Amino acid sequence: MKREVKLITGLIVILLLVGSVATAAEKPSIALNWYGYVKLDASYDQNLTSHGNFSMWVNPEGESDDEQFNMTHRQSRFGFKAKSKGYEGVNLAGQLEFDLYGSGGTENKSLLLLRHAYLSVGTGDFQLIAGQTWDLIGPLNPSTLNYPVLWGCGNSGYRRPQIRFTYTAATGASSNVKMAAGFFRTIGSDLTPTLTLSTEVSDGSDDGTDAGIPSVQGLLEFSSKSTSGMKFRAGVSGLWGQLKAEGNQGSEETYESQGVFGHMAVSFNNQFGLSGEGFSGSNLGSYNAGINNSNTIDGVNTVGGWAHVWFKPTAKVKLGAGFGFDDPDDADLSSNNRARNQSIFGNISVTPIKPFTVGLEISQWETEYKDAETAKNLRAQTSFILKF
Repeated sequence: MKREVKLITGLIVILLLVGSVATAAEKPSIALNWYGYVKLDASYDQNLTSHGNFSMWVNPEGESDDEQFNMTHRQSRFGFKAKSKGYEGVNLAGQLEFDLYGSGGTENKSLLLLRHAYLSVGTGDFQLIAGQTWDLIGPLNPSTLNYPVLWGCGNSGYRRPQIRFTYTAATGASSNVKMAAGFFRTIGSDLTPTLTLSTEVSDGSDDGTDAGIPSVQGLLEFSSKSTSGMKFRAGVSGLWGQLKAEGNQGSEETYESQGVFGHMAVSFNNQFGLSGEGFSGSNLGSYNAGINNSNTIDGVNTVGGWAHVWFKPTAKVKLGAGFGFDDPDDADLSSNNRARNQSIFGNISVTPIKPFTVGLEISQWETEYKDAETAKNLRAQTSFILKF
């Protein structure tokens, strides 16, 4: 009898332990995973460019024949991704990411630059994102070793605080349509209204903040994946934002940023692919379009785009080539403003050991200035990257 009691007691203890373990395993939780890479860039420029460590345009012709050699670690990047489990019917996620291109500091004492800081709540086909992350407009990037990925030279969009809603509807076994829209922080400059008193100047605050309302962006995209391994996505996006120039003595005048954007990408078995974007709009400097020229009350109209093709002859080698251009309307520019910017590039990346990659990129840049000479530059860059 005592033996049976001991056996039953032991079974109860085991069941309680199993139950407690199962309960602990099923308890909702959020996992935090970190990631990133260390990157060294070394570059030679035939002439002086916008930023030295990286290139967005070529500086005016008066600064030509000024060879530059730069070496930097500042694109090194790290971050954390949060992902939930055990929350029935709800997916919680978030991301916090930095690189070392923060303003200030010195080249060997870099400061952090915040890239992403957002949370995500999803249920079914719906998702809410709140925080700072990518714009909806211009959702693709070409693959370049040069840090700005053709920003200011055909590639539009950046990161900013936002509240975004997304609905994804399945249209087949391996295809869907995504619809997204949201409210975004408007980032502009501080202009003085056109009609002011003779002693009036700008009020000292960002015109996007002075508008009193956020910008809006929207996106419609179709994507699919075939049984043969082909992946395809294409879509359109747009933005509208109001800004208000205010003087320090009461004058005010509203103006707008607006644009329409298209994108497309296709790849075949992860061995070959091509992608590109195009856009048309006005006052898009804070969206890395219009060659980042400052807004005007009358508007700086611009068109641009980029295309990129890549090929992987082996699992360890990737080849890429592409071009980009950005062409503001000269009539909207002041003398000596950047009037057209274009770049052609080619690169090769070799991954001898999976976490480690070495790359080489050659690019030719031309930047036209209104009422001034065109500036040209040949750039050669090599990069060493270790991912973790």
